[in-house]
Amino acid sequence: MTEGILGVIACPMLEDELIYALGKDEGPKTVTVLDTEYCGSLRRKLEAAGIGYGTMPYDAFLEDGLEREDGRFDVVINMNDLGLHAEPKDLKVFIEEQVEAFQPHVDVLGIYYGLCGNHGWDLTRWCEERGFKPAFIFRDGDGRICDDCIGVCVGGGPRYLELEKTYVGMLYATPAIASNWRDFLACGDFAKGLESMNRIESLREFGVKTIDDYLRWILEMCEYKYIVQLDNGLGDREDFDRYVEEMSSSLNLGILQAEPGWTTLQPAEDLYRACKRYLGN
Repeated sequence: MTEGILGVIACPMLEDELIYALGKDEGPKTVTVLDTEYCGSLRRKLEAAGIGYGTMPYDAFLEDGLEREDGRFDVVINMNDLGLHAEPKDLKVFIEEQVEAFQPHVDVLGIYYGLCGNHGWDLTRWCEERGFKPAFIFRDGDGRICDDCIGVCVGGGPRYLELEKTYVGMLYATPAIASNWRDFLACGDFAKGLESMNRIESLREFGVKTIDDYLRWILEMCEYKYIVQLDNGLGDREDFDRYVEEMSSSLNLGILQAEPGWTTLQPAEDLYRACKRYLGN
């Protein structure tokens, strides 16, 4: 029997993996979403998947936690701002502080993030060294941490490198990336300075007048020509196609479908399973 509180700290780019795991889990559970400005997409997807949930203010959770009940398995979910990816070091500090703040109120943590530019960052080990409640993260089949949301989608770093060799100099799109593509690209290294684009008068001679103009110009400078659509079977397929077509039109990029076999749900399944197994023991 699974009993206790699983705390989830998640990035919007990996919320589909969480919803998949919750939907596949046929056992009894109580899902609580912490009410912040970043939980709207998750809530809509939970409702579309028929997964019931309650809400709780974020500050109230940090102050008092959930009301425990013997024999009950609780999943409490906190979604963070996608924009945290803009600065990897700041993201690392923010997540570690959040993990520490959750300690009194959970029994185990599921961290729905990759390394996100923080080489060598291992939250599982970090928690162990501090005597914290255990934290599980996305790992490939050999136990190596997944680099980011693309690494999670394809099954780890070595597989990611093979993807980059096969589809060289292309923009990758998972369902979650596609549905948040402007915010996602704005957080990337090549879009640094986007927030101040209105002050970059010199770019106007290149036809840069809008955010989409800026993103298209940067991608052209980097010689991107295609979007590679990585279909991991998550999310809504019609929405996926629609958003990728929107990306293609706005960014002047062609669309390629990744060949079958590139994507896997192994990291998503293993992360959720590890959390439940810990509580079950």
